[in-house]
Amino acid sequence: MYFTVELVLKSYMPRQLEPGMWFITKLNPGTRKEYTEIWALDKTPLEPLEEFITKNGAPVEPYIIYDEQVLAEPHEIGWWDDGPQFEELRDIELKDINLILEEYDGYIDIMIDDWDFAHEDEANPVLNADPITKIEKVTLCIPGLYDEEEDDEDDPDGDWDDMDDDTWKED
Repeated sequence: MYFTVELVLKSYMPRQLEPGMWFITKLNPGTRKEYTEIWALDKTPLEPLEEFITKNGAPVEPYIIYDEQVLAEPHEIGWWDDGPQFEELRDIELKDINLILEEYDGYIDIMIDDWDFAHEDEANPVLNADPITKIEKVTLCIPGLYDEEEDDEDDPDGDWDDMDDDTWKED
């Protein structure tokens, strides 16, 4: 089962800059088209740490939060579900993070344990291990991706809005 939670970016102060660190850039600031974009450092900059951070801000890390509870830390964020038509999960990419920030205001769906949520009202994420590294990661997708599918399962006979016509009397 997927459950909607919030993707939060928390800044931190590193000892040194390394490739792969994420930074936030505001595009079109002060306009109706303002949005946030996350980008990754592709190589270690030549300028000093303090100068780089003054110009670009501190790096950020992603956390998955629900009701002030951290459900997933940066090292656990990893699998992306593109939908039921795709057979395999893939590693999450910055384009997915940027899509969530721009189109869904930071809200994202996370796969949680159905039983825990139904019986204990707790949102416990399901961790799936990477087959190569054995690192356990959570599975994420865009909000509402599986909502329609779940509704179809609840109503196997289809749409009951047709009951206002007289065709049902012919049976």
